[in-house]
Order: sequence, then C-alpha cells, then structure tokens
Amino acid sequence: MKQEKTLDELIEIAIQALQEARYAIGSIGLFERIFKRLQKLAKARKEVYYDPGLGQAFVDDSCYENSQEYCHSRYLYHTRCIQFIESYIKDGQVDLTVQRRMPRLPLKSIEFNDAKDRFEEAMQSRGFKANTKDAYGRLVHYFLLYLEDKGYCAFSQINNGDVVLFISFICTEHYYQPASLKSHLSGLRMFLRMTEEISRLEIELPDRLPQKREILDFYTDEEYERIYKYLEESDISLRNRAICLIALETGLRAVDICKLKIQDIDWKNEFIHVVQEKTGRTLNVPLNASYGNALADYLLSERPNTDSEYVFLQSLAPFNSLSSHSGYRSVLFKAITGAGIEANGRSFGTRITRHSTASKMLRQGVPLPVISEALGHGNPNSVMVYLTTEGAKLAECTLPLPGRGDNYANA
Repeated sequence: MKQEKTLDELIEIAIQALQEARYAIGSIGLFERIFKRLQKLAKARKEVYYDPGLGQAFVDDSCYENSQEYCHSRYLYHTRCIQFIESYIKDGQVDLTVQRRMPRLPLKSIEFNDAKDRFEEAMQSRGFKANTKDAYGRLVHYFLLYLEDKGYCAFSQINNGDVVLFISFICTEHYYQPASLKSHLSGLRMFLRMTEEISRLEIELPDRLPQKREILDFYTDEEYERIYKYLEESDISLRNRAICLIALETGLRAVDICKLKIQDIDWKNEFIHVVQEKTGRTLNVPLNASYGNALADYLLSERPNTDSEYVFLQSLAPFNSLSSHSGYRSVLFKAITGAGIEANGRSFGTRITRHSTASKMLRQGVPLPVISEALGHGNPNSVMVYLTTEGAKLAECTLPLPGRGDNYANA
C-alpha cells in the first residue's frame, strides 16, 4: 500500500525521534548511515515510498559488504531501522523500544531436539523454578541454534573451541550483559555435563564474567592483513619490523619488549623466555618463524656491533637500548599508519596489539585458559574481558536470537 509520506520523509521523522529521545550523537550518526543504505536500496529498486517488500529486502541484506557471510550486527541494525519506520506508519509514532524477546526458532536436528527435551525433563525433575527453567532453557536453545548455524546436526561434529566462540558470540551480539550471563552459565554447564559427547567442553566455560563491560581497542583480521603486507613490502628498518611482528603476534607488553635480552632468546628450543615486569611471572613465548626470522635478520644484518645485552637498540651512537614505552609506540604508530589503518579513536601501542592478539585467538576458538596462559595473566580470569570486545556498538539495537534468515515478521 502506498504511503502518504515518502521514504525520505519517514527517515527524517525517525531521526528526529532519536534526537528528541536524546540518543547520543554517535548513535544518531550510526543510524543515519544505515538509513542511507536503505535509501540506496530504494533508489536501486526505483521506489520513492516505503512498502513491506522494500523493508524485507533491507532486512534480508544481512551479509558483509565484501563477502556473502552473514553479519548479525547488520541484521540487527537493519531490523531496528525498519521497526522505526513501520511503527510510525502503523501508529503515528516511532517505536524506539528494544525488542529483547523473539519466538524461539525450531531446531532442525533430531539429536539436538532430543537432548534439549532430556535437559528440560531433568530441570523439571530437580524442581527448578519456572524462571530458572526459562533462563537455562533459552540459553541452551541459543547454543543449539548456534551449532546448527555452523552446519552441525550431531554432537560428534562439535570441535574444541566452539563453546568459547558461542560465549563470545552472545556477548558480542549483546543478547546478554556479561553480568547477567554469569547466572545462566550454570544451565549450559549442566547441559554439557549430561551430554556425554560434549561433556569435555565444560572446561571452556569461564569461572566468571566481568561485571562491567570494558570497551577494548583491537585490530580486525582485515587490518592485520594490511599491516603484514606493509611490513613485508615497505622500506621499514629490520629492527622496527621485528618489533611490530613481536607485538602483533605475541601480545607482549612494551615494557617486556624493552627489557628483552639476547640471552632470553632460546634458538635451540624455539622459545623466548620473559620475566614479566608487571606480574613477575615467567612467560615462555613460542619462537614462531615470522618474528623469529625477523629477529634473526635484525641481529645479523642491522643491529649495531656493541656489547649491550639488550636486543633492541637505538640506531645512533651510543646505541643505548630502546627502553621507553613512547619509543615502541612510535614504531607501531608509523607502521600502522603506513598501512593505512585509521585510528578511529583507538590508541597506538602495545596495549591495542595485546588486545588484538587475545581477540584474534578468541575468534579462532582458542580456549580461554590457553589465551590467559599465552598472555601471561597473573589472574586467569582477566581474559574474560575479551569476551565483550566490540560489544558496545550493538547496545542500541539488541535482539536475542541468531538470525538464520528469520523473517522480520517474527521480530
């Protein structure tokens, strides 16, 4: 049905509603950019007025722009913008409420359905209260849907790291605040224990989750590729290349790279032995070929001929050790900006490379205890904060269930 107001007018009304509701300037700007996508789609379809078909096409456009992979954050934002428009068309007011509940999508796997039924029967037999059963059952249902979205139909297909990725997924996609998720993990733990094929994955459940979300800076996989390409192809010094690769791949703090000594490099056993300045703990870092070769190139071909025990030295006499944090920040800054990576409010230095290392390992499904050990955390639970990386950007458009091409009518 043709509307009296054009699509552009409806978008103006929605933006005005966000402004009147005192949304943050950044959030309003984000929705303006998303509405521009809708206007671009409408122009391609030669439509001036809004209709449900246009809205559904916009919601269905939920893949990354440069690939065909499903992007849940894109789905959430597109759905929210259509909610703004359709609510105004229906009631004359823009509905800004966040839809936190959706009908549970049915499971396709018979094995998963049977396991979920057994879990619900077990909760019933133990006398769990209704709200507990709902909370535990919902989280387990999300977990099984997540597995199906990965293409699994049997528990034998589940891999190590899948539970870690699931927890990261629901935190990142903002179905739960980490603090509230903590109370629900007992249900997932119970489910894993009673399902023999995946009981081993209980170890991947964290002991605790952060009470406050910390917004962390990190580099994406695409940005990593650009940085590596720059380090390989640019006319950068061997010293700076080695520093960048060590920071990007090990997550070592600047202070520990500063104090790295030649005798700390165990070439025979392929390890770097570090006594961390912050924790005092010994950390054995695997000497991977990438930064190991870069280290060797620097030591053999560029490092000044001096008796200094430190690995990284200033390039000019008297060749003192490169010992200040600002020096390492400058090295990383030149490499990152040289690769064309924009700051976007992020800092440059080993803090972000440390976060990036943890986030990259998490995306690869590395168990949390392994990440904690690799980063040399004094408290193994410190790694929990990385579960919420990127989570804040979805705070304004939370929906609780993975997409799987669900219809907007179900939202």
